[in-house]
Amino acid sequence: MVGPLFDFAAAMSPQALTEYLHRHIPLTAALGAQVTRCAPEEVEICAPLAPNLNHRATAFGGSLAALSILSGWAVLHLALERERIRARLVVQRSETDFSSAVTGTLVAVSKLPHEAWARFLATLRKRRRARISVATEIRQDGAPAVTHVGTYVALA
Repeated sequence: MVGPLFDFAAAMSPQALTEYLHRHIPLTAALGAQVTRCAPEEVEICAPLAPNLNHRATAFGGSLAALSILSGWAVLHLALERERIRARLVVQRSETDFSSAVTGTLVAVSKLPHEAWARFLATLRKRRRARISVATEIRQDGAPAVTHVGTYVALA
């Protein structure tokens, strides 16, 4: 349960995390996903509109959902790395609300849920399995265009 999955210092680099995602989750490369910020408690992942277009020349809903799931997964992945916990992290539930069309670069931002994090860690350490929900937002013209809540399960 203890031990880094990859070098944590390098993981804090957006470029290193992007490379990790492209290697281990090939869809991320097809989306054109790039980690633009990976702060200790927040991850931002961008993708260009062109490879993610739908028939209306706006962002495809599946791409928006995938980017949201990925961003939530990444913020948890990095947080588990900081704790030196080796765990398989998977999405269990995904709820996406599409409020408005996205017509530019897709930018998904996920924040670590402080209120649930300590309980999640305690449960994972005790039962070797825990779940936690992460909220993600994609904005268009300064307002939320897509809101996503993903429930992720960690298996130690």
